[in-house]
Amino acid sequence: DSPPPAAAAAAAAANEDYITLHTAHGNIQITLRPDLSAPSVQYVRDVINAGCDGCNLYRAEKSSLLQGIFKSSQDVVKPNTIFGDCPEESENIEQDCPKHDPNCGCHGPVMVKGMVGWAGGTPGGPDFFIETYEEPATFWGNQHTVWGLVKDDASLDVINRFWELPASDNDGIHMLNDAVPFTPSLP
Repeated sequence: DSPPPAAAAAAAAANEDYITLHTAHGNIQITLRPDLSAPSVQYVRDVINAGCDGCNLYRAEKSSLLQGIFKSSQDVVKPNTIFGDCPEESENIEQDCPKHDPNCGCHGPVMVKGMVGWAGGTPGGPDFFIETYEEPATFWGNQHTVWGLVKDDASLDVINRFWELPASDNDGIHMLNDAVPFTPSLP
């Protein structure tokens, strides 16, 4: 016999694999998604175990994304070089490839609010972002390797605090005047 649904949900929650980004503005918890990119999740775990060096959040685009860098001390852990898989339902989505990645392709699902992926069309860091648009980011197609999902509303509330920090406009990109360091941890 299988456990009742509530017990099964509690067991799944207890086994949930996540990381916490500890910042001066609060903690951001991210559920790891190896089903979308196992090599990226392994890179994240390896960086945490090796020690994060210069890990910070440096770009805050109100209601669209929070961007940062996730790398190991002295670059002991080399970034992942394997793109995420293209979900079957995403194979026919039109790509509007950016100038910096003219041959972009399908590397994951269309990003929705709370998804975490590698920036700039790279397969594995060190720059990442948390997508916060209210609607799916169809304008990006599915060219980002996704490896996580913001775990809860409390974490989204912390992310919203970043919109109020002093930032400078750099050709339409809002860079925080002072990058916010974070310390990542596993449970």
